Amino acid sequence: MSRAKKISLFIIFTLIFGVIAVFHESRIGKFIDREVYEFIYASESFLTTALFLGFTQLGEVISMIILSLIVIAILLLYRMNIHALFMVVSMLASSILIPILKHSFDRERPAFLRLIEISGFSFPSGHSLGSTIFFGSLMVIIKHTNLNHKAVLYAICAVFILLICSSRVYLGVHFPTDVLAGIAIGSATVALVSWLFHGKFDDIK
Repeated sequence: MSRAKKISLFIIFTLIFGVIAVFHESRIGKFIDREVYEFIYASESFLTTALFLGFTQLGEVISMIILSLIVIAILLLYRMNIHALFMVVSMLASSILIPILKHSFDRERPAFLRLIEISGFSFPSGHSLGSTIFFGSLMVIIKHTNLNHKAVLYAICAVFILLICSSRVYLGVHFPTDVLAGIAIGSATVALVSWLFHGKFDDIK
């Protein structure tokens, strides 16, 4: 992918985040929140709750830190130093963006039926932002290796993002617009960091 396409993706995802940020408290935003929440929560069951509890734990800060350290250690072990630095920069961006954005919008968490209790502000979803950056960065790294079945690995990363994000709505701790905003700004971040590292990856042959 060219640098122009990467910066275009950054601009597009940033604009999507901006639109959500402007309209998330509007009538349209509230309609989306209500309809999407009811759609996701319609699958409520003991097994679904257990599944989403597991995935929401995977998206916790400590889990993301541990997973990032594991990935970075593996990359350094195989002397993929640029790939490791890419992951470090991406996750540092995540750790900076989440508190800044949350305190900028100060949105209270939803009053839906909550299956877990959590404090802090709601917009955007930190789980969605963090998991999108982590697994999105992992997809970029996979692209610059000689691993087989890359399409399958991309799909697995995408499924993890989808399930972690959905878990936050299902458990009643985030509005759907929080999650959509987190995915958008997370994708924008991956695109920007990928642009900064353009041409610096040495593909492993």
